[in-house]
Amino acid sequence: MPPSFSYSSPQPSDVRACPPLAPAGAREEAELSGHVGAVTAIAYSHDSKLFASGSDDSTIVLWDPSNQSILRGMEGHTDVVWALAFSPDDKRLASASADSNVIVWSVENGKQLATMLGHVQTIHPMVWSTDGKHIATGSDDMTVRLWDAETYQERFVLEGHDPMVNVVKFSPDDKLLASGGADYCCRIWDVATGAAHAELQGHKGMVWDVDFDKASRRIVTSSDDASARIWDLGTGEMLVRIHEHHGPVWNVAFSKDGKSVLTASADSTLKICDSFTGERQLALTGHESMINTARFSPDGKYVASASSADGSSLATFHEHDDKVTLVMFSPDGDTLASGADDGTIRIRLANEWNVMAGRTMLSKTFCFREWNRRSCDP
Repeated sequence: MPPSFSYSSPQPSDVRACPPLAPAGAREEAELSGHVGAVTAIAYSHDSKLFASGSDDSTIVLWDPSNQSILRGMEGHTDVVWALAFSPDDKRLASASADSNVIVWSVENGKQLATMLGHVQTIHPMVWSTDGKHIATGSDDMTVRLWDAETYQERFVLEGHDPMVNVVKFSPDDKLLASGGADYCCRIWDVATGAAHAELQGHKGMVWDVDFDKASRRIVTSSDDASARIWDLGTGEMLVRIHEHHGPVWNVAFSKDGKSVLTASADSTLKICDSFTGERQLALTGHESMINTARFSPDGKYVASASSADGSSLATFHEHDDKVTLVMFSPDGDTLASGADDGTIRIRLANEWNVMAGRTMLSKTFCFREWNRRSCDP
């Protein structure tokens, strides 16, 4: 077991005040390269043909990754945009903000279709269900809210967290909704009724991330307590405790086949462990500072991670001029995007996974790495 640690529990990315809007001329120039503030949210459409970014300048930009162009900017929020999600048919885009509102936009023309009111404080996490019927949000107001994605009406207010809610996620079968918060707890809710399904207690720090396995039978949670835990959704029993890190675990994810779990930590390392035994399979090292985010590629062959420093890996990109806080593979696996505090977005082609050929397609990864999980020794 790693030694105990003392940590002050900062959030994985700095919370920054929304800057004043730039003058008209400056804003036109800024829109050509993306945002005038830090990039705080990114999302791919399900068909991988569109990419959206949100910023602490309160704007949203819709990109066409295929031709390196900005399709449109969308303005409506008055504070930081913390989350973005496309509808399953990719015709709508939802955005959640520190202004406590959710706005649903038409992807075709950028017009606002609805503003969903109910939260009274910052909304950080938001997800759209796979069947397209629901949108879920979590807020600093200590509530999770479930919305009808067709009528835009609030269905349920789910209470129990105290204080803020850090993450929400639907199970792959859309029957359950998980929420994790600063109360060290992951709560599981029944989507059809809004009833509490399970309360997963055991972490000794904030719960930052959750992920379901493909069969919707297990869930993995990550926490400030330097651990990840895997739970049985039927019984609420903890099945496996993974304690491979010396600092908070920001991100966690099941592999495509459900046999492995990826963890990314403030201790600057990533680990891949067996999801049934907790045994370490791979240790990915090279970052020299806190890892802000990490993701499996859709085919499960690669891991992308982002932080603020350097090291060795399959590919290291140095294009952003500030901290990289977001990274995401496209659903088809053909492109890889990152967003940074310098307000820039980078999208890379899948055939450019080497340093020399690291040509980018959109506007400046302080340290961004792409790892071939087969090439790393445990």
